Amino acid sequence: MSLYEKLKEIAGNDVVEIFGPSGSGKTSFCLALAVDAVKSGKSVYFVDAERNVSSVPEGIKYVYDPTLDGILNYVRYAPRADLLILDSLGFPVVAKYAEASMNERGSMLLKSVTITSYLKIWTWRNNSLAVVTNQPVSSFGKDVPEEELKPFGDKSIYGFKSIWRTYLVKASEEETVCEIRVWRDRKFGRGKKLFNVTISDRGINVESLI
Repeated sequence: MSLYEKLKEIAGNDVVEIFGPSGSGKTSFCLALAVDAVKSGKSVYFVDAERNVSSVPEGIKYVYDPTLDGILNYVRYAPRADLLILDSLGFPVVAKYAEASMNERGSMLLKSVTITSYLKIWTWRNNSLAVVTNQPVSSFGKDVPEEELKPFGDKSIYGFKSIWRTYLVKASEEETVCEIRVWRDRKFGRGKKLFNVTISDRGINVESLI
């Protein structure tokens, strides 16, 4: 079973959130997923809010926009595809959150909820999958222990079908190894290991653990 098919099996036609600290494999996993989907004959859109992607793999339709309003307008009218990846929802908010007024902060958070609402509708209309990477709450200047990190945007408010967390396991000159575990899901308990992600000069390798 391909990586794309594995995610469809877990989430169906819905939205998955992947959160975790910077450098813990979120973008690498999404790139591997996008490449796998294209190889399987699927159409893929990759919306990049952080300029994390230095080289766009062939066959992926790439969109760069670091603004919250730009992302909101894009997903509102997103064309039909099999997979849409948004990397990342939290960055445009984090980038301006500290200097924003209380009213502006409230508006920013409401817009981020609206983005996921549009994605939810998009997946339903198109029988498609959407994957959103996100920041942990510590990115907003909150002092949160590593083991207690939570995502910016919980399932109860944002309507994500499944929420996963990334962990950095090993970092060396030869390779970086990360894990993706369940944070909240109806099928699996919290902490269930889903994937290993290995990043090296040979590329990105994703190993399914389920």
